[in-house]
Amino acid sequence: MMPGSAGWFLSEVPLLALTAVGTHLVMSGSQTLLHRWLGHRRWSGRFYRNHVNFHHVYYARGHLISTVYRGEEGNNTPFFLIPTLLAGGGLFFVLPGAVFLVMALAGAASFYGHVYFDKVYHVAGSPLERFAWFRRKQQLHFVHHLHANSNFAVIDFFWDRLLGTYREPDEEAL
Repeated sequence: MMPGSAGWFLSEVPLLALTAVGTHLVMSGSQTLLHRWLGHRRWSGRFYRNHVNFHHVYYARGHLISTVYRGEEGNNTPFFLIPTLLAGGGLFFVLPGAVFLVMALAGAASFYGHVYFDKVYHVAGSPLERFAWFRRKQQLHFVHHLHANSNFAVIDFFWDRLLGTYREPDEEAL
């Protein structure tokens, strides 16, 4: 079948879906590891100071939520784009066009999701608060702000279970 035809597209759906899911998992796992090893280790210098002195100071015990997001100045997230773009750029030369396009779109969506969720967890009155799944993820994220050696993930907390850093919410995070 010719690329661009409906039959070709349908035959490629499993590969493209696997690419999208796999890309998100790589992005999510990388975010969790970078957060843990750069944002919470003194040896990482600027990354540690940015994360701890801004994000963890703004959102600490007693003020986990604010009326506006107050963490832009110490945000390490833009630095995560550097290895992402380098890896993606290299894959451009290796992957077939459709697979690369799906990977790029899934990577961008996953990156945006990480940034978006980290912000809305900390802003009062989020429209997502009406969903139990969101409130649960928010509680797990707040555990990280109360106990900085746990729950490094922002979206997929199963990574913390795999890394041995998972912690259930306590009364302060509820």
